[in-house]
Amino acid sequence: MIKAHLNNDMSIIKISGDDTREYLNNIITNNIEQVNETKSIYSCLLTPQGKFIADFYVASFDNNIILVTNKKFKDELIKGLNFYKLRSKVNVEDISNLYQYYFLPFIEESVFSLEDHSLGKTILYDKSFAFIDPRVTKLGMHVVSSDKALGNNTLEISEEDCLNHFLKHGILNMHLIDDLTKFYPLENNLHLLNAVDFKKGCYVGQELTARMKLRNKIPRTILPFILTLETEVDLNHSNIFENDNIVGEIIYQKDQYIFGHITFRKLSKELSIDMSFNLENHHLELNKQDWLVL
Repeated sequence: MIKAHLNNDMSIIKISGDDTREYLNNIITNNIEQVNETKSIYSCLLTPQGKFIADFYVASFDNNIILVTNKKFKDELIKGLNFYKLRSKVNVEDISNLYQYYFLPFIEESVFSLEDHSLGKTILYDKSFAFIDPRVTKLGMHVVSSDKALGNNTLEISEEDCLNHFLKHGILNMHLIDDLTKFYPLENNLHLLNAVDFKKGCYVGQELTARMKLRNKIPRTILPFILTLETEVDLNHSNIFENDNIVGEIIYQKDQYIFGHITFRKLSKELSIDMSFNLENHHLELNKQDWLVL
C-alpha cells in the first residue's frame, strides 16, 4: 500500500495517431524524442509571441503520448493542440474521466530503485504509470492510474497538503499565477526546470523564447523568498525593495513562502544569491535552491 495525495485538479490528455511525435515536436518547447517507456519530460505550449498557454508533463503509455496538465489550462491546451493539427494524423482526447492523478512528495522505493532516481524516470504498469518529477528529483513522483493502484500497490489517499512541499523547494507552479498574460515562461524559471530544449528545432513561440535566453534578454524573474517574521497580513502586490529602491512586487504568498516578480534593470547590480531584499516592514530571505542558478 502506498499513501499518495489525490489531486482532482489535474487533467489527462491522450495524443494518438501516426504523426503524434513529429506533430508534438513541432509545437511544444521540449524535445519529444526524449520521451519513451522509461522517461517522461516537462514541457509547455506557447503562443507564437512566446506567451504561456499551458505547461504539462509528457509520458509514453499504452503506445500513446499522455499529457498531464492542470485543469486551469485544459481547455486552452486542447484548443491549441487541435489548432496545429492541420492534416496531421493525430487525435487529441481528454481521458480525465478514465484516470486519476496522484502525487507523492517523496520517491517510493518499492517503485523506483535507489540506483536510478533520475529526472523523469518512468515505470509502466498495465493500468497505471509513475514518473519522478522531471524538474527536480527531490520534489517526488507523479502517478496516473485507472484502478487506484500502482502495479501490486494499492494507492491509499493521503490528506497531506502538498502545496507547501512545492513552495518549500522554490517552485511556484504556473497555475498559481493569477494573470499569466503578464509573464513570459522564462520569467518563472522554466528554462531552469527543464521545460525548454534550446537545441531542438523550431516550435511555436521559439523565436522569442530562444532570443530571450541566448541574448540574456529576460527582463524579469520570479524569485522564491522566505518571510522571516510571521504575519497574517496579505502581502500580495506589496513592493519589494533592494537598497531602498522598489525592484518588484509580491505575486504570490502562502504562509511564510513569498514569490516576488523582480525587474532586472531596477537592481543596483547584477542579481546574485547573496543580494538582500526586503518589504517595508519585513526582511526577505532568498529561498536558495540547487536548481535556482542566478
